Amino acid sequence: MDRSLDVGHVAETLPNLWQALEDPRLRPFGLVGGVGLLAVGAVLSLAPTSGTSAFWSNAVAATLVFVGVPLFCLGLAAREPASDSWFHIGVDLSTKQRQAVAIGTFCITLAPIVMVLGSPLGLKTVVLATAATMTFVGSALILTGFVAWTAETLAEPGSN
Repeated sequence: MDRSLDVGHVAETLPNLWQALEDPRLRPFGLVGGVGLLAVGAVLSLAPTSGTSAFWSNAVAATLVFVGVPLFCLGLAAREPASDSWFHIGVDLSTKQRQAVAIGTFCITLAPIVMVLGSPLGLKTVVLATAATMTFVGSALILTGFVAWTAETLAEPGSN
């Protein structure tokens, strides 16, 4: 059997998600990608439209913003690059804080998918409550990561 079809070999060669969060190349991708999606979503929501085009314009704008914010947070939480990089901004979270932000980002990004896949089932209240809970938990995890980093930074001696 070809090695690409061998489940054991493929599982061994997959990258570890937690190791990917330690890669400083994630910061430029997240910051630039997040800001780009937010900018396109904001411009698209400001464009004057009418009728059905207004619905689709607003739906696409909301989706771009809903994906752009967690992507920006993930980029901000990524490992701090070298000091001569344009993306060196002084935010360097610990591994646990970075993992909390990543899990929160995943929850927020997954919430609209739950809405789209669950709405046709006719359980609108349950689907809406599930998506809202996922978004709330995701936001709390993201804030927890950054608030914990801020508290640690302020508590360090000589940071005053």
